[in-house]
Amino acid sequence: MITEQIKELENLIDKEIDGYKNIEKLYTDKKEILIKGKATDLYDVDAKIINTYKTINDLSEARKTVTKSLDIPTFSITDIINKIKNTDEQTAKKLEQKKAEVNELAKRIYKLEKINIELTKHGLLLTGKTIEAMLKGVTTVNNEYNAKGQNITDDRLKMSSIVEEA
Repeated sequence: MITEQIKELENLIDKEIDGYKNIEKLYTDKKEILIKGKATDLYDVDAKIINTYKTINDLSEARKTVTKSLDIPTFSITDIINKIKNTDEQTAKKLEQKKAEVNELAKRIYKLEKINIELTKHGLLLTGKTIEAMLKGVTTVNNEYNAKGQNITDDRLKMSSIVEEA
C-alpha cells in the first residue's frame, strides 16, 4: 500500500514538473511577444499560463491528500524524502533529483517573470509617452482657436477655421 502511494506521489511530482516546464516555455513565449509588441497574442499566452497554474495547483492538492494518508507532516518533497529514505533509498534519490529540478525550474521561471514585468513596465512607459506626445500636438493646435472656432493668433487671417478662403 505504501509503495503504491509513493509511486502515486512520484507520478504527481512528475506531472507538476511537466507543468512547470510548460510554464517556463509560456513565459519565454510571453517575453518574445512583449519584445515584438504583439499585444493580440498576449491574452492567449496569459490564459494558457493561468490554466497551467490551475493544473499545477490541482496536482499539489492531490499530493497533499496522498501525503496525509502517509502521515507526512506537509506535502513538500523534502518531507516526502525524509519519510521514505529509510525504507526506499532508490525512490528517495529519484525524488532528490526531482526536487533539484523543481528548484532550478523555479529559479528560471522567477527570472523570466522579472524580465516580463520589466518589459511590461517599459511598454506602458512608451505607450504613456506616445499618448502624451499626441495630446501635446492636439492641444497646441486647439490653443490657436477660440470656442467659436476662430483663429486667435495675430499673424493669421481673422476667419473661422471652418470657412475656407475663396
